[in-house]
Amino acid sequence: MAFLKGIRISTFLFSGVLVYFAVHFFIGQQGVLSWHSYAQTADRLMAERDVLVKQRAELERKLARYRAGQVDSDYVEERAMSQLGLAGPDDIALSLPKTAVATPSSASSQTPNP
Repeated sequence: MAFLKGIRISTFLFSGVLVYFAVHFFIGQQGVLSWHSYAQTADRLMAERDVLVKQRAELERKLARYRAGQVDSDYVEERAMSQLGLAGPDDIALSLPKTAVATPSSASSQTPNP
């Protein structure tokens, strides 16, 4: 009888340990049910990252206008006028394509010979 009592106790303890691990497998901090919320958080963070990458690309594009040797003088003038309050609400800013400027030496070489 004592032998059977020992088996019952060990079976009870084993069952308790098994239930403990089973509960943590499903409900625990790194359990199956938590995995779903981690996946949702990961999706949300990936979408936020995509938005931030687009914002960074836009800021880098704007910053390229101010780099030494490549400064867009019309853009700088437009920004300065708007920030200093010199541009009125009725002012219109037009962007013109950059064209090759004729230099005096190239203009004289293009004259026809008489």
